[in-house]
Amino acid sequence: MVNESAARTVDIATALSSLGLVSVIGVVVDVFGCPFQTSRSWCITFTLKDTDFGNGHVWDGLKIKYFKNNESHLPPVREHDVILLRNITMTKFNGRPLGVAPDETTIPWAIFRPEPHSSDISPICGPLQFEPSYSEKTYALSLVDKSSNFKSFRNTSNEKTAPPTLHSVKSVVSAPQSNAKRRFFLIKDVEERTFVDLIGEVVKIFTNESEKVTLYLTDYTTNEELHNYTIDTQIARDGDEYAYLPRSKKQWPGPAGRMTLQITLWDPHACFAREHLKEGSIVRLRNVHIKRSRIEGSSLEGAMHCDRLNPDEMNIRLINAENDERGRELLRRRKDYWESDPRKRKAEETEETSSRPKRNKNNQKKPVKAKKEEGQMTLSSSMAKKYEISKTIQAINPSIRCTSLEDILDSDYHENISPNQIEYRLPFQNVCYRATVRVVDFFPPKLEEFAVPDDSDNGLRPDGGVDETHNSDNPGRSIRWQWRFCLLVESVPPPPHGKPRERMKLFVSGPDAEYLLQLDAAE
Repeated sequence: MVNESAARTVDIATALSSLGLVSVIGVVVDVFGCPFQTSRSWCITFTLKDTDFGNGHVWDGLKIKYFKNNESHLPPVREHDVILLRNITMTKFNGRPLGVAPDETTIPWAIFRPEPHSSDISPICGPLQFEPSYSEKTYALSLVDKSSNFKSFRNTSNEKTAPPTLHSVKSVVSAPQSNAKRRFFLIKDVEERTFVDLIGEVVKIFTNESEKVTLYLTDYTTNEELHNYTIDTQIARDGDEYAYLPRSKKQWPGPAGRMTLQITLWDPHACFAREHLKEGSIVRLRNVHIKRSRIEGSSLEGAMHCDRLNPDEMNIRLINAENDERGRELLRRRKDYWESDPRKRKAEETEETSSRPKRNKNNQKKPVKAKKEEGQMTLSSSMAKKYEISKTIQAINPSIRCTSLEDILDSDYHENISPNQIEYRLPFQNVCYRATVRVVDFFPPKLEEFAVPDDSDNGLRPDGGVDETHNSDNPGRSIRWQWRFCLLVESVPPPPHGKPRERMKLFVSGPDAEYLLQLDAAE
């Protein structure tokens, strides 16, 4: 049971001017996309109000961030819900009030959800079962009655009747064009204050901000109005504003020069990106707003906002580049670039240098060593066909030098420093490797069992209702399938004599498997 002791319950206006622990009851007027995951917990963000529901604003409400290490323990809030939150911590972030429910503390919540044609509203309580007090129930139900008169809390009628201003004139100039007027662009041709369609490769993606996702897109064409990335550029945006993720610097993984466009995605596009995009994904983006970057000064950047007329329209999708004419051109440009990239030549020179026979102090080969190397070269030549790399499988980032399984499994721990200057050691490294391997076994043993029904298809409609066609008793329901299998791989070529050959299990599923197999899962 949840501890009944709770901080004093205050109205939203008082909470906005408070610091420390408070309890609040309010109407959910906005939910920022879907829950997202940090390194140790899940988070959902929403806004509460208890007055002025019809003013068309959500920024004057109380923004809540609720963290929990188990996603099922997050409050499943929807717009128009009334929610009770006990013992949230009021703090300031970027100078604005913020209510935080940290994951290490049990913050009781109770949702009062008005149901059509029903006068009985029983609260949904969590993360552990508890019973709200009589006064809490009474106030919550009064808010249910007050908010029921408003179909939407984002009232745009005032904007339609407002007189023209300089700002509104600029908005008309920058408004999204229709499909007939908007056309496909290469990055080299994009210009400020236009809306364009793009196809490109995701170089880098940051998903740690609850309200948006930032991705870096390239199509391997140059635009002098973009930021100039060098091979020595350090990326230091890992982590998140609440210190739930460590911040570390990484070398720029994309093409050098002015070939990469930074694009900010807002929901619903941000929600799609968190679930489906990763580095190396080939995507098509529709209706990207090109504008000047405030941070970079003169650089161009892109943004994808929700379409107010069609809020559920998704303008981002993954594509199979091999089956798309523009996608094939992108792959050709990518291949041409990486064949001449200095990082690849440096990696090849490093491998060549490391593979040269070592000499003794007199600059003479050691007889025994020479014999072993000659034997290895003969073995490599005789088994070259056996270890020939499949031409149908390509790495997402061919610029990364190959690493043996032995070195991958023998990697060091990572020392890190938190934003509070606390030194600690991570028990693992979240690192992408490129390796040449041979598949020696797989699971499940039957290839037809590599595809399984998608567990995420739980029968919920986008509006939160239940889709009756997905009822388990309905034999005619549609079933989505996804790849899910495991490969046992070993290093190729074999390690030097005297070192054991390592093997590793690779779990392959979803988009990773689709990229590997170039096939969609089916029954």
